[in-house]
Amino acid sequence: MSDSSGTPSPAPGRAAAPSVPPRAAMPDLARGVMLLLIVLANIPWFLYAGERGLTLGHPLGAQGADRVVQALMIPLVDMRALPMFALLFGYGMVQFARAQEARGTPLLEFRAMLARRHVGLLVLGGVHAALLWFGDVLGVYGLLGLILVPLLFLRSTRAIRVVRGVLLGLLVLFAAGAIVGGVALMQVPPETWMIPATTDANAIASYPASILPRLSEWAFITSFSVVSLSVPAAILTGWLWARDGVLDRPAEHLPRLRRTALLGLPVAWLGGVPMMLTHLGLWVPVEISWMFMGLQSLTGLAGGLGYAALFALVVGQAQQRAERAGESWRPGPVASALSAVGRRSLSSYLWQSVAMAPLFAAWGLGLGGVLGSAAAAGVAILIWGVSVVGCAVLDRSGRTGPAEVVLRRFTYGSRDSMRSVASRV
Repeated sequence: MSDSSGTPSPAPGRAAAPSVPPRAAMPDLARGVMLLLIVLANIPWFLYAGERGLTLGHPLGAQGADRVVQALMIPLVDMRALPMFALLFGYGMVQFARAQEARGTPLLEFRAMLARRHVGLLVLGGVHAALLWFGDVLGVYGLLGLILVPLLFLRSTRAIRVVRGVLLGLLVLFAAGAIVGGVALMQVPPETWMIPATTDANAIASYPASILPRLSEWAFITSFSVVSLSVPAAILTGWLWARDGVLDRPAEHLPRLRRTALLGLPVAWLGGVPMMLTHLGLWVPVEISWMFMGLQSLTGLAGGLGYAALFALVVGQAQQRAERAGESWRPGPVASALSAVGRRSLSSYLWQSVAMAPLFAAWGLGLGGVLGSAAAAGVAILIWGVSVVGCAVLDRSGRTGPAEVVLRRFTYGSRDSMRSVASRV
C-alpha cells in the first residue's frame, strides 16, 4: 500500500496500528444502491421469448412501455453497474488490508488470506453459474484479484496510476477500432456478414440440460471481462480512491466527487446513445451492434465512477451540513437499510439469482418467455426491495449474511482460525 504521493506505506504486519479502524458507512451505502442497478442490468438476459441481438440482453422489436424501458436502460444501466461493482470491490480490498494491518497480521499471512479470498470468489462464481446464472461476476473479481494483487497491490500509487492510464488508453483504441471496423463492414453486402450463432441457457426447459450451457457461457464472459480493460481499470481506481479515503470521508473530497459525477454521468449517458439507437432499429443494423461495444464499455466505466461519486457526494454534503450545525451525521432509516444491504452485498447479489432464475428461466416458472422489459424491470425492483427488507432484519438481529460467512471461511481457513481473528478485533 502507499499514500497519495506515491510513497509506499507500511504493508500489513510491518507497522501495526493500535486499533482496527471503524467501518465506513459510505461504501456500504453505495453497494446497497449498486445492487439495484445490478439486478436491473441482469434481468433482461432472462427474457427469451423474442429474438435478441449479439451484444445486449434486451429483446429486439420492443414496443410501448417495453421500448421506453429499453431506451432508458441501455444508456443509464447497461455496462454501467459492473464498473461500479468493480470499483467498490477494489475499494473493499484496501479496507480489508487496513483492517488486517491494524490487527498486526504478518504480510505473508495477509497475502495468503487475500489469495484464499479470491479463490473463494472464483469457486462461488463457478457454483453460482452452474446452478443459476451464467452472467455471474464473482468469478471475474476473484480471477482479477489473483492476477492484480501480486502484481500491483503493494506498489506505489504512481505505479497504479500509470497502469490504469495504459488500460484506459488501450480501451480508447479498442473503442475507436471497433467503430472503424463496423463502418468498414457496412461497405460490403450484408449477406457476406458472418453472424455467430448464440445459445440461451435460460431458454432450456430441462434444468440438468441447462447446467453445461450456463457454465460454458460463464467461462466465456469471465474470460472476456478479465481482458475487457474497463473492469481491471475500475478495480485499480477503487484502490486509488481507498488510499485517499474518498468514500470513507466524502465530506473531505467534495470537489473531486463533484467533478467525477458531473463529467462521468453525462459521458456515460451520451456514450450509451449509439448502442441504444442501434438496438431500437434507429441507426446501424443491429447485426453489427458490436461496433459500439468498446464505446459502451469505455463510457460505462465513466458512468460507474460517476454513480459512485454521486452517492458519495450526497452523503458528503449531508455530513458537511451536520458539521456546520455542530452535529455528527448519522444515516436515516433508508440509508441504514441500504447500508445493511451493502454489508451483506455478496448474499444480496446471490439472492437476486435465487429469485430470478426459478421465476424467469424456462426450467422454472418461465416468466422470461411471457414478460416484457417493463414488467421484468418491475420484478427486478421488487427482488431488490426484498433484499433490503431482509438485510435490515438481519442487521437488527446482529447477523451477517450467509454468503459472507462462507467467504470468511475461505479467507481465514478453519473455524478456529476465524475465532482467533475475531478475538483480536
